[in-house]
Amino acid sequence: MDADMHLYTERHRVAELQAEVTGWRLLRDRRRELPPRWAAGVTALGWTMVSAGLRLISLPRRAPSTVPRFGDHP
Repeated sequence: MDADMHLYTERHRVAELQAEVTGWRLLRDRRRELPPRWAAGVTALGWTMVSAGLRLISLPRRAPSTVPRFGDHP
């Protein structure tokens, strides 16, 4: 292939790739700017579940003798 023709085709391919990259960047930026309407609710629900789980893990422990058992009456 002629060197000038090779240079021309490579420049054309570079322009195509740059246009494709620009399109993908626009799509990516649009997704970042406009999250779905339910995203805030899902995030809030997730953090609620995390905080509830942490509360369950950090419950104060009672001594075994003070824990009432089923059928024990004072």
